[in-house]
Amino acid sequence: MKARQAASIAAGLLLAAAAWAGPAEDFAAGRAAYDRGDVRTAISILGKSADAGHSPSQVLLGEILDLAEQNEDAVRYYRLASEQGNLDGTYDLALMYAGGEGVPKDPRKARELIQKAAEGGHLQAIHALAAAYIGGGLAMTDEERASPAALGWIEKSAGADSLPAIDRLAVAYRKGEFGAAADPKKAEALEARARLLRNVKSVKAGKNAKKKPNG
Repeated sequence: MKARQAASIAAGLLLAAAAWAGPAEDFAAGRAAYDRGDVRTAISILGKSADAGHSPSQVLLGEILDLAEQNEDAVRYYRLASEQGNLDGTYDLALMYAGGEGVPKDPRKARELIQKAAEGGHLQAIHALAAAYIGGGLAMTDEERASPAALGWIEKSAGADSLPAIDRLAVAYRKGEFGAAADPKKAEALEARARLLRNVKSVKAGKNAKKKPNG
């Protein structure tokens, strides 16, 4: 009896896995179609997997619709993905609120979503949140931009090699901002790191320029 029950459970699990393989396979096929420029086919295929609840498909379909200026549909798919915890979907939905595309413009809602994605480790969201603390935007107040929370997010962005964040952090440690004590040694280390990163980027840019054909 137990063996029969175990076999039945195993069969059920295999059927469930097979059922879920469909949306994943549709996603791969939809991405391949999009990559080769067949947008119509991509939308058709991704629509099936997106409507079946596959969050990567929802995000990619949302991005395609977003580029096509079908903003309300894009928002719908971004929201579905975000509700499943997909960080790309959350970040893309935040951008729609920030720009007022497909939804009323709402910087505070955009910030809330960007912070949610950033807290989940989404790198673009971390950089976007740090940028708002540095330069304003997303309904940031002056008090918020001078707070220890600002320091925390700018440090996270700097840790991922964002030059604007590294530069701002160096100034902060020079002056003792964001509630932190002045620390010239930290400032010098950050300035040196910024110089190194700029040099690396300059070298890469030079190499890429040499690869381009003349004429």
